[in-house]
Amino acid sequence: MRVIPTRLHGAIDYLVSVLVLALPFMAGEQGGLRWVFAAVGCAGILYSLITDYEWGVVRLLPMPWHLALDVVFGVAMLALGIILWLSLLGVISAVIGIAALILAAITELRPRTARPIAS
Repeated sequence: MRVIPTRLHGAIDYLVSVLVLALPFMAGEQGGLRWVFAAVGCAGILYSLITDYEWGVVRLLPMPWHLALDVVFGVAMLALGIILWLSLLGVISAVIGIAALILAAITELRPRTARPIAS
């Protein structure tokens, strides 16, 4: 049952992606781990910017494809969580991953409002 509107999903996309970018810095992590989180967070922002929903800027990526990328995002975060399990960063990553997978499964496939016509 798809109960989350794309408008809410879009807001969550950007908030979570920024959180993923900030997590290693907040946790005091150094080196390669920062780049992994930065790559995942930036990817989330980038594909959100090009998604055909209320929060999209360019609107090229259909919502079902966006949700497929959310599954990849969720699996990546869950994998990071498993790798880093004994740390708070690992637990937070796993929770974000599980939440992303659930959100991808329950988000509507189309925006509720028609998109504005470009002038």
